[in-house]
Amino acid sequence: MTDVAVIGRLLDEYHERSVSPASIEILAGSEHESRISYKLTLTDGSAQILRAYRAEGTVPVEMRGPFTETVLDWLAGRARTLAVLATAGYEAPRPVLTRTGELIAVAGPWLAWATSYVPGAVLTPTLDQLRALGETLGRLHRVIAGGRGPSLAPRHPAVAVPMILSRLDAVADKVPGEWAGMCEAFRQTAIAVESAAPAMPETAVHGDAWARNAVDAPAGGPVTLIDWEMGGLGLAVLDLGNCLMECHLNSAAPALDPEAWLIAPDEDRIAATASGYASTRTLSAAELALLPYAVRFATTVVGAIHVELALAEGVSGPTMDARLARLENRLEIADEVAALAVPYLS
Repeated sequence: MTDVAVIGRLLDEYHERSVSPASIEILAGSEHESRISYKLTLTDGSAQILRAYRAEGTVPVEMRGPFTETVLDWLAGRARTLAVLATAGYEAPRPVLTRTGELIAVAGPWLAWATSYVPGAVLTPTLDQLRALGETLGRLHRVIAGGRGPSLAPRHPAVAVPMILSRLDAVADKVPGEWAGMCEAFRQTAIAVESAAPAMPETAVHGDAWARNAVDAPAGGPVTLIDWEMGGLGLAVLDLGNCLMECHLNSAAPALDPEAWLIAPDEDRIAATASGYASTRTLSAAELALLPYAVRFATTVVGAIHVELALAEGVSGPTMDARLARLENRLEIADEVAALAVPYLS
């Protein structure tokens, strides 16, 4: 099936009238891969993002838990997250229903998830933008999903902790001495988060809130989070912890420059993000106590994946070296990032 045939079948699920080929932009992937993303410009001038996945494919490893989950289950959970946010009036991409009123379209071997397109530029970010990002994240964490709401987010402790521990256990006898401290830090973080989780409030979460996943409204409106593949039901403090770490990254950081992804704690950036968050949501004492572990939890999730790839599957080379250096950097600075944030959060 060619790209033209794929997009034609997908559009049949959504639009009664045809969309001009000139108004269809491929953002990533192709029909030869397991995923394709399109931007569609409609006749009224609005736009939509259409993400298509092969139904027989697998959920991306960083978004996959220890439970059996099909691509359809995963997509439906993400789409329900945006439906919950729409009902709550929270500013986010809106789900686009199929012509039969479904959140997910089925077109032969492809599954499609469509959302509205959010215009504007991604954050640079400036300090003002980071404060606005913190405010947006705080508002998100006031949305409590009930009923048939979103699935558990990939970094919900019930999903992520068993995965972390099973991956670490699988390579425990292969860990070289220089990685022993890093792996033990991953294990301690996972256990600490698992132990504290029952006392933590569950809310809607984004899962990857940083400059490149946030759009600054053209008319000075609120910052809007985009790219919700990591979203769902989760712990607010873990979502915030990751944002406090990632607020140091610039959206234009080049993928092939490892140094651009290493972080030195910047109190101004942390203060802007944390004070913006505190202006819309107050952390509980229990959440503040967990913050140092929350700041390093995303690193722990990603670290467990990379350690297993390196030791069990033999993945090596400059790219893996850069990933491991990034993980070590995040672990080294996590306590300082949390300590700098606390005065602005409490």
